[in-house]
Amino acid sequence: MNVVIVGAGRRGIVHGRAAAAFSGTEVVGVVDPDTARASALASEIGGEAFTDHRQALEMTQPQAVFLTSPPPLHVDQAIDAIGVGATVMIEKPVAFDLAEVARLRQVATTADRLVMVCQQHRYATGAARTREALAGRKIALIHTWGYRQKPDIKANWHRAWGGGHIVENQIHPLDLTRYLLGDRGEPISMYARYNESFYEKSDGWDNWDSYSVSFECKGGAVGSVATTYGAFPGIKGSWGHDIVAEGLVVKIRGHNFELLFEDGTVETIASEIDPTITIAHAFLHASRTGDLSALRQDYDDAARSLEICLAANTSAMTGHVVKLA
Repeated sequence: MNVVIVGAGRRGIVHGRAAAAFSGTEVVGVVDPDTARASALASEIGGEAFTDHRQALEMTQPQAVFLTSPPPLHVDQAIDAIGVGATVMIEKPVAFDLAEVARLRQVATTADRLVMVCQQHRYATGAARTREALAGRKIALIHTWGYRQKPDIKANWHRAWGGGHIVENQIHPLDLTRYLLGDRGEPISMYARYNESFYEKSDGWDNWDSYSVSFECKGGAVGSVATTYGAFPGIKGSWGHDIVAEGLVVKIRGHNFELLFEDGTVETIASEIDPTITIAHAFLHASRTGDLSALRQDYDDAARSLEICLAANTSAMTGHVVKLA
């Protein structure tokens, strides 16, 4: 199965290596506007270097494409990939406009092509066991925090390009919560506020400095996400995601899970493999065989996670609670 990687940055490298390591897969093209970056990754994982994705698609005719380009480019590039018959894995977010998300859905449905969004946290080693442990329990509280410096991808310094805190990064714990809890973890209202008095709007910075959102879930639980770009590297415990349930507290740090049961039992489940590799391989298997059984999310469910995050941003900009249907 021939694969093209679009975007040779940090995420493109991870997906490219995962694709190159998957049995029966050959990377035939790497695309990046930076010729040196495209050539460097192609020399490592195989394939020809391109600066134009359309040329790469036309010349290589891949069966699967990974899109790790900036979000505003995703939908058009995905439609171009579907046009040559490829399945598509897209780095989140698909887009910042739900109409664009729907446009891609229509094209993929008409062509009967698999389109996946890289919500890799669902594929962490401990995720399935944690979901099982939480099943049937009442949920009290969901709490996430992140202490970060300015994004390492400088394009994400612009909120219009990266989406801001919740779309650029905190979509992951929110999406993971939806997987772990099902309907009980489905937000029905969002209220968000932001701080932009920490950094000067200079040197290319045009983003919210800190961001906080409170939400209510269908199952009655309440939750919050608090995140900042105002920290600095090397802070211990700079990211966490906790779920307080009846007789169980779940602590998630990175891709590691700790389950604290009321009877004193503790289960610790460390990641055995980078879940980006796991989801990439699940996508490639599904693309090659048509067997979707290993997939933990379809396109519509991924779109729902994005819709929730965009609702939070709407709340932040308007100062009003946003209700979700």
